[in-house]
Parts: sequence; structure tokens; C-alpha cells
Amino acid sequence: ALQTADQHKVATPANWQPGDKVILPAPNTDEGADKRLAAEGQYCTDWYLCRKPLEAVAPAAADKGGCH
Repeated sequence: ALQTADQHKVATPANWQPGDKVILPAPNTDEGADKRLAAEGQYCTDWYLCRKPLEAVAPAAADKGGCH
């Protein structure tokens, strides 16, 4: 769960298992919130809390300075 969260820049709920939905980070702007609520394939409880299947989340760019 921790490696998945780090690689994809998402959050994983307690007791998360591979194949479960991940939590997307909250949007920074009202426009971002509107786009998120209109997007398909996401399950939003509110503007700041959306879940999505992991396969629909692109991996984040490689971090050059981190320990791996």
C-alpha cells in the first residue's frame, strides 16, 4: 500500500488490498474540483474525496532524488 501510494501519488485506505480503489488527492482549485466531479470512472463522495480504480491512475514521474 505504501509503495503504491508513493508510485502513483494517491492515498490508500486502511486495509487496502491490490485491486481496491485508491483515493485521489484533493484538487487545488475550483476548476479542478469541477473537472473531477464531471470525469467518468471516478466515484466521488464530495468535491474533495474521490476514489478510482488503480489501473485508471497513471504512475507519477520518477523521483530523481529519492531512496528506492
